[in-house]
Amino acid sequence: MRIVIFGSPSFTFFSLAITCFINRHTYNSLFIIITRSLKIKVNSKKEGSLPYAKKLTVLTLLLVGFAMLGGFDFDMRRGSADKPVPMKSSPLNRQLKNMQEHLKAYKNEIPLGNGSRKTSVLLGIFSSNIKKYKLKRKFIRDTYLGIDDPRLCKLSEYIRQMEANPQTAVCQVPYTFIIAAGGSDRPFDHDDSEPLTVPTYVDGTVDPEDDCTFLNIRENMEDGKSATYFKFGASIGIQHSIDYIVKLDDDTLLSPELLLQFIEDDLPPAPLNRRIYGGRGWMTRSKSILYGAGQFYFMSTDLAHYVGNVLTAADRKAMTHNRKTEDADMGVFVFSHPRPIKFINMAKGQIWRHQEMKKEEAFRKAWKTRMRVLPLFSKALPWNHFCIAWGAGEGL
Repeated sequence: MRIVIFGSPSFTFFSLAITCFINRHTYNSLFIIITRSLKIKVNSKKEGSLPYAKKLTVLTLLLVGFAMLGGFDFDMRRGSADKPVPMKSSPLNRQLKNMQEHLKAYKNEIPLGNGSRKTSVLLGIFSSNIKKYKLKRKFIRDTYLGIDDPRLCKLSEYIRQMEANPQTAVCQVPYTFIIAAGGSDRPFDHDDSEPLTVPTYVDGTVDPEDDCTFLNIRENMEDGKSATYFKFGASIGIQHSIDYIVKLDDDTLLSPELLLQFIEDDLPPAPLNRRIYGGRGWMTRSKSILYGAGQFYFMSTDLAHYVGNVLTAADRKAMTHNRKTEDADMGVFVFSHPRPIKFINMAKGQIWRHQEMKKEEAFRKAWKTRMRVLPLFSKALPWNHFCIAWGAGEGL
């Protein structure tokens, strides 16, 4: 049995009970005060003359009763430190057991997007012009991008709605596939006065689906594509009122329903979206920072502007790890900001699947059969992965 003390009244009554067991005089005094104040009659001509053992029993029952009313939670469910059991009665518990519960507002919280202006998020799905990535774009369009919800749309449609009338725009999550389309003469990280994007791929390939963004850099994974994307996201965000910029891999299977709920519950719109960064929490020992794992992470538009425009390509190159790692490097860029960063760790509510999603068959099967297990809950931080002493139970 597990006893959790929530309120100070409970702790006070519990402490008094212990004190009274130790000090008989205190017990006698409290017994008289409590029985008189509650108008409890005892079978004795004088309250003070009641035998100590009987007073002990009566007052103990009273104090325990008050303590329970004051906030004791007797939880008979089984659990462990590694796998906490959800406690529906506890206001401290935010772990929701399934998607149906996760799609409900937590404890009647007012959604952050409940005001006159809804939060908007740019979804940038990293891709390439190679044939296998073209196929991936097709089955991504067929799955989580293909839901019938007007809040999710192509970036071009979002811009059209905003330019027509921002007050009537219904799209909140514009998406685009991010492709580096420059030739071999272009840098890996955009650092010159050339246009940030180009209309076609270097070989003249066009975008028949009207949902790809061609960055004017050479294709790469770890050398500057992400920073250039956030530079692009900041420019679009400032121009068309986008609050957050998301980067995700093309082998990440996202739940659009949970994404929209996450936006509604946890991402405030401008001007409250200041220096916010998030994803599944991971760590880098060499740089001593926390970062969002590359499968899915996001940042507010002001941070995207800082990473892509305030920091130069030379600044970013000087900050990178010895072994280039896109997501860890991005965390270093973000935390180089001189002001505090608000990090949202999604390990306790992961709204996507990433393992074994590289092949089309697995991707489509997971979309049909395995999305109901979302959100996923894991350890807040991967301590065991980084510290042998902690993993062996020898740490603090």
